[in-house]
Amino acid sequence: MDDNQVNEMGFRIAELRRSHQMTQEQLAELLNVSTKHISHVERGTAKLSLNALVTVSKIFNCSLDYIIMGNKNDPILSRLPKTILDIILSDNDEDISRLMRYLEIYSELYNS
Repeated sequence: MDDNQVNEMGFRIAELRRSHQMTQEQLAELLNVSTKHISHVERGTAKLSLNALVTVSKIFNCSLDYIIMGNKNDPILSRLPKTILDIILSDNDEDISRLMRYLEIYSELYNS
């Protein structure tokens, strides 16, 4: 795995952690590693063990393929436009809230 892949994997882990409103300390405790190690992982200067990566995938309910390679092969999610996926996976509460309001309106219109 090259440095760029390690950086991207760390970014995805940080993104998942933030989107689940979890602190580095909380994730570190669940993985039985130090907060400093999580910080290094998220900055791409360290890696997690395979066991820890499996645990991360279970905690955040995502595939290892997504964490390691960034592939979003979920059959339902793959049908969504990239911009929608970016909002869903972001930590921007305002954008997520706006998307949820749009979906609620759509649901109301659909069920009318």
